[in-house]
Amino acid sequence: MQVGETIYLDYQASTPVDERVLKVMQEASATLFANPHAADHALGWHAAAAIEKAASQVANLFDLQGDDVIFTSGASEANAMVFRTAQAIAERSQRTKVLVGVADHGSILNEAESSGLEVQYIALDKRGAPDPEFLKTMLSDATALVSIIGVNNENGAIADLGAISDLCKSHGVLLHVDLSQAPLAMDIDLLELEIGLATISAHKLYGPKGVGALLTGPGASEMVKPVVVGAGQQGGRRGGTMPTELIVGFGEACRIVGEAGQTERESLAAIRDLFVRKLEEKQLATLVGSLEYRHPGNALMRFQGRDASDLLARLQPQIAASTQSACSSGSIEPSHVLQAMGFDHQMASECIRFSFGRFSTVQQVSAAIGVLSATLELA
Repeated sequence: MQVGETIYLDYQASTPVDERVLKVMQEASATLFANPHAADHALGWHAAAAIEKAASQVANLFDLQGDDVIFTSGASEANAMVFRTAQAIAERSQRTKVLVGVADHGSILNEAESSGLEVQYIALDKRGAPDPEFLKTMLSDATALVSIIGVNNENGAIADLGAISDLCKSHGVLLHVDLSQAPLAMDIDLLELEIGLATISAHKLYGPKGVGALLTGPGASEMVKPVVVGAGQQGGRRGGTMPTELIVGFGEACRIVGEAGQTERESLAAIRDLFVRKLEEKQLATLVGSLEYRHPGNALMRFQGRDASDLLARLQPQIAASTQSACSSGSIEPSHVLQAMGFDHQMASECIRFSFGRFSTVQQVSAAIGVLSATLELA
């Protein structure tokens, strides 16, 4: 995607809203404006039915049922609910520890630290994903929750969810996976994986900002503790009037990903691989990590000897990319993900995440490489 003179290469921070999603949201705004919790008239029923349909569309992407979806204001709220749930587990048992991926999203790390529970961190494997072998040594009867990121938002590494789920099941531990980046990277069957709780976000899959969901696996729904109690909406699992337009858009975005996912991932990987290959052939940068088991749109590149923040500033306004997760953008400290991968301060400060998506093209890749080449020559 190109907006004016800017080539957008920051899809993992946020995706553009698909036109098909915008269309259904506009229609919902015009006709489904009634309060979906208004049970005494037809317009309320219509809004509620639209939300029920959207819940099924979201659930279908993960092989769940509509009742397994709890709509939230976004991934951060869903993640907060997970740790309220862990606190409730600790209150009624001797399980007072939470195990969290050391390279997880900032909202997970901050919620864990403020939970009042004992927090321990799961190290990364050589790919930059949570290491199942390390987790195996940490699990005990004192563990209330394991929380990991399914697809890392900076290095693109895909976690071995099957192995991690099996470990948690063997110890009777609730597993939460932040899947915000996952729908565009792989097919996910939460029922087969037996993952208790999962977080997703609409604006990471071409839907609107301001809406996400906590997905609940078998037996986990009744465990969930809300952050917003409200007046008991969503079966008491999350209060507040449900934003019909946003939820309808979320459902449509999931429907499109479900239909086009595999084909889109293959074409996306080809574009990403071209970008990486050209940069490496020109000896401008090197890929951090391997292309295997990686988000197909992720290219975390190291520009050795170059300060990434300075380089990105020089690239403005031609290229939009990131030095680290958008929630940490502007921090003077290097990425905690790269530090967890063993990068020192200097190495971590030389990395830029380029991420591609549905509206990326080969022409945009060629143009971006030209801009990078010219900028590095002048720097």
